[in-house]
Amino acid sequence: SFRDVCKVESIDFVESDLLLGRPFFVEYADSCIVIYDDLGDSLFVMVDLANGNRTYRFGTKGQGKNEFLQIASLHRMAGDSSVCTYDFYRHVLAQIDVRNVKQGIKDYAVLKKDSLNSIDMLPTKYGSFIGLGFYENTMFSLLRENQTDFFYEYPYRDSREHRISNRLRGMAYQGTLRSAPSLDKFVFAMNTSPIFMLYTIEEDKIVEQYRWIGSYPAYRPEETETSRSAPLDASKPVGFIYAYATDNYVYLLYSGKSMKDYQADAFTGNVIYQVDWNGNPVRKYVSDKSLVTFCVSDSDEMIYA
Repeated sequence: SFRDVCKVESIDFVESDLLLGRPFFVEYADSCIVIYDDLGDSLFVMVDLANGNRTYRFGTKGQGKNEFLQIASLHRMAGDSSVCTYDFYRHVLAQIDVRNVKQGIKDYAVLKKDSLNSIDMLPTKYGSFIGLGFYENTMFSLLRENQTDFFYEYPYRDSREHRISNRLRGMAYQGTLRSAPSLDKFVFAMNTSPIFMLYTIEEDKIVEQYRWIGSYPAYRPEETETSRSAPLDASKPVGFIYAYATDNYVYLLYSGKSMKDYQADAFTGNVIYQVDWNGNPVRKYVSDKSLVTFCVSDSDEMIYA
């Protein structure tokens, strides 16, 4: 479907040594790139593109104020100068102000405390929040000031898979949740299989606009009174490793490699699919290097990976 194919050569844009341990999430805000580094001395690295690619390191692991336990994501805020991060263990969505980072101010305001044991959370333009979780019968929660509503359930191949509980099925359909900077639409792309869905956000509901299913994951559901798991078939190809969204487009980093044949390299890819918010193919980018995570400038002119 992607007739426009663009082969791209990557350029090292940071000339000084920028050592990263294991970067997971990348977000673009206010001409800065914020990176969550799972193995770094500091949890976050920020590169200021407007100031000679100057780098900042910040974020401490711990249970105290302005500390983090387990980062689950990075998301944009309504303003251009802030991002937010969801702490999976503390169930807290916290704000990181790019301007404060530049001034060395270590103050990360709590935006929302979650009581639903969600696995990810993002803000909306309406002051509400969307949670992703292994809820009893649904996939998304919409948290408003005095009300919580639930929407949709995890995909299923047929009636037989539908009989698997939503909570257990969700473990086999984990993926990347990304919102547009306008905070009125988002994409959910599956890591375990080539599936993605596009949604719009309204004041009181979440509306699915488009769904694409290339194939379903193969897994073995295991559930007891005290635990549940869904180990995947390692011979099946990995789907979309990462996703990113701008106001105009959605970008999907594709693997297509199996864990059995490629092990950890199955979670790398050199193909990024660009689609519009109606799901229409726009362009296929083929990189000369394998990528693990990326972000895109607000103007859709540059990919940082």
